[in-house]
Amino acid sequence: MDDKTQVNQRNGSPKYTSNRLSKDIGEFTHDVLTLAELQVQLFVTDVQDFGHRSKVPGLVLICGIAFGVACFPVALVAVALIVTDVFEISYAGGFLIALVVGASLSLLLSALGWFQVRKRFKVLQRSQQEFSCNLQWIKKVLKRNRVTRIDDTDNSWRTMT
Repeated sequence: MDDKTQVNQRNGSPKYTSNRLSKDIGEFTHDVLTLAELQVQLFVTDVQDFGHRSKVPGLVLICGIAFGVACFPVALVAVALIVTDVFEISYAGGFLIALVVGASLSLLLSALGWFQVRKRFKVLQRSQQEFSCNLQWIKKVLKRNRVTRIDDTDNSWRTMT
């Protein structure tokens, strides 16, 4: 039995490899969770900021839509009757002119409100940019951790930007 080779249970890998790996995974997981928490906080802040910035444009949009829905029938009938009396055209022509004027005014107010609300969405770009940076950092760390590190105390991957 002395001439038989003893087989190492670890198949040639050092004893501290699994400890180092679990420590690295634990640190990486902690960093990723911290980034996720900060990302959520930034998103909440951005949504609150959007809410504060979009009150007036949102009100303009709602007023434009309400005006188009509620006031136009009466106003358009009045405009149509005035056009038929002043220009002595048929009722169909007067109502068609009133329709074009009303639809144009409604479209103008709604577009103005919509573009103002869309401008306020730009505040959410901070969250989107930070999220992209965080994903790039995670990809770099995962790619770098595939390469075997020589020194067990090498934590340079944690400071990558």
